[in-house]
Amino acid sequence: MGTSVALSAATRCDPLTEPVILIEKGRLGSGSSGRTGAVIHQGYPERPLAGMARDALKVYASMPSIYGRSVGYQRTGVLVIAGKAAEDVAQLELDVKMQRSIGIDVQLVDAGKMRQICPGIEIDDAAMGSYEPKGGFVDPRRTIDTLAALARTRGASTRTGVENPTVLVEDGRAVGVATSEGEFRAPNVVLATGPWTPTILADLGVKLPLRVVRIEEHFVHMPDPPTIEEVDDGSDDDVETRFRPDPLDLMPAAHPVILDRVNGLHLRCEPSSKRTRIGRLGFDGLPELERPESLDEAVGDEMRDWARPRLEERMPIYKDMADEGGQAAWITLTPDERPLVGPVKEIPGLYVVTGFSGNDFQLAPSIGEGLAQMILGQPVSAIDPDFFSLDRFDK
Repeated sequence: MGTSVALSAATRCDPLTEPVILIEKGRLGSGSSGRTGAVIHQGYPERPLAGMARDALKVYASMPSIYGRSVGYQRTGVLVIAGKAAEDVAQLELDVKMQRSIGIDVQLVDAGKMRQICPGIEIDDAAMGSYEPKGGFVDPRRTIDTLAALARTRGASTRTGVENPTVLVEDGRAVGVATSEGEFRAPNVVLATGPWTPTILADLGVKLPLRVVRIEEHFVHMPDPPTIEEVDDGSDDDVETRFRPDPLDLMPAAHPVILDRVNGLHLRCEPSSKRTRIGRLGFDGLPELERPESLDEAVGDEMRDWARPRLEERMPIYKDMADEGGQAAWITLTPDERPLVGPVKEIPGLYVVTGFSGNDFQLAPSIGEGLAQMILGQPVSAIDPDFFSLDRFDK
């Protein structure tokens, strides 16, 4: 979110009279954003989110042809398994109808079609799902680095290794940030600080309905992908090297991204490291963290014992695949699992982008553009400000 906002703001601002500065306490992507699977799908039941995810997919897919930079976008397809319960299927049908109405390439699929899309999958004959052929994933760190690089080409500055940020407030208004590297004065301050947002706001006397939870993911060796025809990388063409496909983007995945609502898990292949990532769908029962620095990064056997039976039930090919460890991270949630984006009414000049429930990459391009419009007093067309308003819980 920070790099996306910086890019959109820098695109609209004069670097001499309205400089944009992105401050990061570690290296870019060293927090929760760099650990995510960065799945790109458009299967939201809420129209505003589905439209934003649709636009994000277009942005990421066009990066190599427009900028000569890759974000690691791989079009594996995204398969959603809804099951056979009547109410679940009915909701899926409504969602797909809405998504198709706004130009999303998605289709309802029955069990037979799912077996064609994902050979080897175990599925009930009465089960229904949806499939987005253009869905897939991006590489989180490459995406963050690319957005930051594009922001710098437009005049923004990125400062890493800057710690201990404190929002400076004078006469009730945000005027900059005090850090370990000194003060950065600015008439507008954006907190894209993820799990640290509640703590920073609390120091200013501002409380938002945010909670930070600990999530775990398990990794398993990825099966060999199906044989595909050799892909022409354009190496014999008279094309600038930077506009040729990145070899990492041509590494095939073993199967589509799978969002299994029946078993409550998601699967995402990582071809570059030859492993598959498995995590939970939903956040019920996850432990809350009072402070982000209290995150215990050690992952025990509990996650593996939860994931393996569900994985092997859905995709039996994984029975022979070795475990490859796990990781823990933070997720910042709101009560309705919709992000908080916009101005902090108690402190003019201060803006917040947080509470994305792990959906950062699917929404980042629109959020960056919409917040930049908001800060600069322009008509806000990229997002629905009311949908993300910080004040919606006061009503």
